[in-house]
Amino acid sequence: MRLLPGRVVPSSTLIGEVKREVLHEQNAELERLRVELASLRSLQENQVRGLAQRLIQAWLAPSEGRQRKVFFDDPVWGHNSVDEELSPLFFHPLIQRLNHVKQLSFAYLTFPNATHSRLAHSLGTCRNLEASLTTMFRNNVLYTSVGREPILLDPQIRRALIIKAKTAALLHDVGHAPFGHALDKLIGYFDSNNPLAHPDKHYSKLYLEQHLKAHLPRMVNAENLSKILSQDRIDLLEWDNLIADLLDSSIDVDRMDFLVRDAHMTGLSMGVTSIEALIERMCPFRDGDQIFLTFEDSCLPYIDDFLLAREKMYAYCYEHQSKLAAERIFTRLVESLIREHGLRMDVVMLLTDEQILALLGLAAIGSERNAGLLSALLQNIQFICVDEIDLTVNSPQIAQWTRARDSARMRRWAYVDSPNTWENNIANAAGLGESNNWRILVTVPDQKTGVPNDVEVSILKRESSGYRTRPLFEVSEKMKKQLKDEYIPRGKIRVFADSRLTGAQQLEIERASKELLRNG
Repeated sequence: MRLLPGRVVPSSTLIGEVKREVLHEQNAELERLRVELASLRSLQENQVRGLAQRLIQAWLAPSEGRQRKVFFDDPVWGHNSVDEELSPLFFHPLIQRLNHVKQLSFAYLTFPNATHSRLAHSLGTCRNLEASLTTMFRNNVLYTSVGREPILLDPQIRRALIIKAKTAALLHDVGHAPFGHALDKLIGYFDSNNPLAHPDKHYSKLYLEQHLKAHLPRMVNAENLSKILSQDRIDLLEWDNLIADLLDSSIDVDRMDFLVRDAHMTGLSMGVTSIEALIERMCPFRDGDQIFLTFEDSCLPYIDDFLLAREKMYAYCYEHQSKLAAERIFTRLVESLIREHGLRMDVVMLLTDEQILALLGLAAIGSERNAGLLSALLQNIQFICVDEIDLTVNSPQIAQWTRARDSARMRRWAYVDSPNTWENNIANAAGLGESNNWRILVTVPDQKTGVPNDVEVSILKRESSGYRTRPLFEVSEKMKKQLKDEYIPRGKIRVFADSRLTGAQQLEIERASKELLRNG
């Protein structure tokens, strides 16, 4: 070192040696931290899986059976009750779990009062199903191709049918994942070898067979009930077929509840329809050994109102951009739970909203990406839609995606892999890099976008010799056009950007999206 008046100046050699020593110590400390972090991540993975297993046990161990009639007040339908015969099923933990699953997933981020539960909706569906059957029995008319005949059922059989129908209604949503339909695409198509177009229906039947059949009312047969809840409805006869129609068809008691309830809880009046008018004009129609749900032709204005109200609720609530963005954030977080922590899909299905958020918080430790996503979800950070791509646009990417969506074996690529890939590619092209790809979201429409050909409603028409049924769209071409006009805008792929990014960054994301999805 060199000596100067009043101070000592170290030589360059000494400085180099000190730097090397410091760097060596820092590298050793970093390596120690890497080993520690790896062990913590391993422990964290075990903690996440172990905690998830502990949490779902709350819903699988049946509580002590309670046999009593339950009374409650409903903000939509007024005073309601659970029949004594249904109370052991109602108090089963799997049914009570629905109290902890929001009906409208993340709609509450836009409509703060929309925090109602799947259980509230299920009980409303029970009420509407009972009202429908009771009205038909009171009218005492069974329609056929040769005329009308009385409904020849004694009071005990009528009561048994109503209890069976309400049991089906109470169970119809028991298979919903946390936050309702938010995870449908991930759960339905993650396993490409076993695609599930309706995962909630699949798990509802599974829970009935594995956990709930011992708790059904004595007059209800589990195998028969499972057939009523099935999509294919094989071997359903007589009134069982009608119950299945009432519970799951284009105008059913399920939709009658959620349209009115969701409109009430969000404050969106366009969802309110005259449910009483629809129920009063229901007509049971016998064709051979089956009875089908039909509607009087005087009901057409109310059917029109009902179907259009449903489409408007999709536009203003169910597919609101903020809700779509939140559901995409949630889906990415849950997919990370499955991939990085080995969480099984059947475990995810049994969690509640609160439980899965707690697991996501634990899993986000040590992951900047997941911590950022979870923070954005919980803090209701706005993601701005910077690009909308119509499915009719002339683009190889969109054409390929549309073909995949329409092929059952390719839906994992369409609904799980493609959004992930697009988010990464857009982030890289916009200069954000993969570490910031969580600040870009890509949402895709479901497989039922386009012409609404799945609307199957039968209208009863009087003829000289009796009655016959006609499809709704044969009776009203105008209604088909109206629904198509409402339906088409839903077929869009959307790209969202974190609102906290700069204006220049958002413009780069928009540019990258257009280049990739429209021109790529």
